[in-house]
Amino acid sequence: MKTELSLNEIEEIKNNEYVVLSTANNNIPRSIIVMPSRIETNRIIFSNIQMNKTFENIKNNPNCFVNVYIKEKNDKQYKINCVCDIYSNGDLFKEIKEFEETNNLPEELKVNQIIVANIKNIEISEG
Repeated sequence: MKTELSLNEIEEIKNNEYVVLSTANNNIPRSIIVMPSRIETNRIIFSNIQMNKTFENIKNNPNCFVNVYIKEKNDKQYKINCVCDIYSNGDLFKEIKEFEETNNLPEELKVNQIIVANIKNIEISEG
């Protein structure tokens, strides 16, 4: 079972820009299209800017699923099961906030919390 992304896979996902983040609460699924703040070998970091329902779902059920579809690569798909942690302080949160301040992001794009999706397993399929 694959549990980490390679550096090439990270670049491929970054170049795709957006991923689908799926959560569930009380057996009701929810998916949103979102751009990760950072992708590492063993985790994907999202900034909670306007993801109120997703944030509530993760607070109640930390399991999530990240799906990446890359049509240009023969319909390649990354299916990533994760367990999430939420942070509103700490070094990683400060780092994301510093980026926000350095780039003078408008108020509506300010980060409330970060969601760290810790990778549990990865399935990759192609066309």
